[in-house]
Amino acid sequence: MNTETSCASGTAEHQPTGEGAVPASACRSRISLAGSWERWVAGAFHDTVQVPSSLRPAGFYRLQCQAFLPRLAAGQRVIAHFDAIMNYGRVYLNGRPAGEMGPYIPYEFDVTPYAVEGRNIVAVDIADLGPAPDGQGAGEADLTNNYGWETYGGIIRDAYLELRSCAYIGNLRFAYTLSDGYREAACQTRVFLSAAGPATGALRVTLRDGTRTVAAAEQPVTLAAGQSEIDLEFTVHSPALWAPESPTLYQLTAELETEHGADALSTRTGFRSFVVHGNTFELNGKPVVLNGVCRHDMWKDQGFTLSREQMARDMRLIKDLGCNFVRLVHYPHHRHIIELADELGLMVSEEPGFWWAFFVPEARAMVEAGLRVLEGVIRRDWNSPAVVAWLCANECAYTVDFLKEGKALCRSLDPLARPVSAANCFPMEEMKPVFDAAGMDFYTQHPYTKDLTVLQRAAEFYSGKPLVFTEWGGKETGDRFDMRKTVDQLLELTAAGQLAGHCFWSWNDLPQFTRICCEMNNGILESGVVTETREPRPAMVAQLGRLFTGQREPARPTPVLTAEYPWSAESRFTPLDLQALAASAAGEKAWADLEQRMQWFWEGSLSDQWQRTGGRLQLWEPAETTIGGVTFVSPKIGRHIRPVVAGPVTPEVEIPVGMACTRIHILGNVTLPAGYPGRGVLLGSHLRWREGLLDEADLPWFALGARVGCYRVHYAGGTVAEVPLRHGYEVARANLIQDATRVDPIASRAPRALVYAKDAAREQYQALLYTIPTGGRQVERITCRVEALRLCLALFAVTLEHAGTP
Repeated sequence: MNTETSCASGTAEHQPTGEGAVPASACRSRISLAGSWERWVAGAFHDTVQVPSSLRPAGFYRLQCQAFLPRLAAGQRVIAHFDAIMNYGRVYLNGRPAGEMGPYIPYEFDVTPYAVEGRNIVAVDIADLGPAPDGQGAGEADLTNNYGWETYGGIIRDAYLELRSCAYIGNLRFAYTLSDGYREAACQTRVFLSAAGPATGALRVTLRDGTRTVAAAEQPVTLAAGQSEIDLEFTVHSPALWAPESPTLYQLTAELETEHGADALSTRTGFRSFVVHGNTFELNGKPVVLNGVCRHDMWKDQGFTLSREQMARDMRLIKDLGCNFVRLVHYPHHRHIIELADELGLMVSEEPGFWWAFFVPEARAMVEAGLRVLEGVIRRDWNSPAVVAWLCANECAYTVDFLKEGKALCRSLDPLARPVSAANCFPMEEMKPVFDAAGMDFYTQHPYTKDLTVLQRAAEFYSGKPLVFTEWGGKETGDRFDMRKTVDQLLELTAAGQLAGHCFWSWNDLPQFTRICCEMNNGILESGVVTETREPRPAMVAQLGRLFTGQREPARPTPVLTAEYPWSAESRFTPLDLQALAASAAGEKAWADLEQRMQWFWEGSLSDQWQRTGGRLQLWEPAETTIGGVTFVSPKIGRHIRPVVAGPVTPEVEIPVGMACTRIHILGNVTLPAGYPGRGVLLGSHLRWREGLLDEADLPWFALGARVGCYRVHYAGGTVAEVPLRHGYEVARANLIQDATRVDPIASRAPRALVYAKDAAREQYQALLYTIPTGGRQVERITCRVEALRLCLALFAVTLEHAGTP
């Protein structure tokens, strides 16, 4: 086990150690419990397991490890911290019981009386599938073991021992009231304190924007042994508001000085107003639609235990998709997910783990276990501006009494009175009266259907409060055509003010071994925008991108989700202006030739397609496209972008550069009308040979590795570097549909960067991203030459990368 000294940062019950944490004035010494633990079953050693990790449930067992402690200073305390276990646990130090814990949320235990200098034995008895042998944990077992998703056992998140002062800060709760016009914020910070014995001193709270102190308050304190709470107040003038497009965060720090020592705790927070107004939500005084996905906190073969890098990748991919909201289903996710939502500007809702529950008297133990989870996640995340709503449960047989109890708990804890509801899948005629009687702040519905009239009827039926489709989608709407129609219907409902939000099911695939249906594949629920390992499904990405940008028809390309880009975040970038090339006489001639070939292509295969889609090759409208934070600018003729084309009538195109760069990033490298892979030389079902498009000599042009042409990079001084363009390596076909089949044209050295649906049924085009390293040399020009004279090569944009600052 590792020992580290770190300054406390975060909330009391959970101390985040990642992005956003800043040093506080008093340090705590932390002994990490991550690593190999022994697992004992029925009193006998069985094996070793990793902590943290998500184990396959094994019933009842003990996990234990060694931890070495220094000699404690006078009054110093040892706190055992567990971010989360599954499902019920009892903690021991050196054989002495410290306490019990339930699933998903952080727990802390003062183990000072049992700690010794040197070697200590930390043990946790785990009941992960049913209750412990003495019956304890039955409610937790009923809560977490359900038919909806695979559950796990063990210590699933971080665990550590921490040495703290005799009197320390346990948690902070930040409350504020914004004045009209948001000119001022009247703030109150409640500081939760724990003291081993009487202590006197001073308590100070500071709010900072970066290094600038915005406000502060201080007062003397006299503490008795045990727990206490103290409120400090201050006013902030002209607070910067948190929003998805500008997620401004402040650092809130509490510092305690007593005769026994010092302690400090710091957390990030922010100011924003999120309220219900009639049928809509308002964020900072403006109507906002919740454009979201449903995310499970799971990863392939890792269960609930994700690395921080995986969490960051996940949330950034969701943000890049165009979401402003994430429904965190159906249990508390890792605290770092909330931190990332704060940073990235993603609103989230949270829930305690109830699924398909019946709130009857016989299930009271389960209900109380779930409400403890709800209380724990509220206390953990109450300072995060990203959290905008609490959902008491998901798809349960709701009663008025349970919903009232859940809302009352939220109201008693949450200083911002966030809206409260529950996710509903039952008939609206049954549930609307229940929601109304319980005082839910907004309505929810799960319209899993291809019958679009169901969506319209739900929107008309619910009125007076916002309606959110907290789930929709799944594989049954994953088909491009059906999903397109559903997206159009959702856009109509939101435009009419009848729908306040929607959450696509689901963001990621996940294990669920109870179902056998069209959505399942060997126990994996494949309803996600991405797979278990976060590989995207382009059709869903394209349609959701359209939904989240409010486009009733595909009018813009969708960046393909990827975790890594071929550039450095520290670099500078210069998009080249290709407008003159596209608008030149040669450019017009090349474009006219391409459109003629597109017409011949479609008339020879699907004769109605060219006329059905307007008799033009019209692409997207915005000239600028952002991929991974880098801007690419395409030429634009009229309302639509038009790539530079090299082909039969203009086999060579010269692109002026005239500057030094480290890399050249080319967006394009796709062939039209067809290319590799394809159905051999025919390039379609019945392409007419009499048009003179093809002959037998063309066969080699369409083989894997066949040379299409080349780039030549002309450097200052006359040096020329030639880069070959080959099918399947640097180049692939543009259209992702071949006759009746969706295809996956891959160029191994040019990853897919964009997808664009000109026609959802027959024309789904891709653009590849090809990078040429230049080593920082002066590039005078680039020439693109096509040698396969039956093909056209499209270049959409070129952006240069420059190292560092100028």
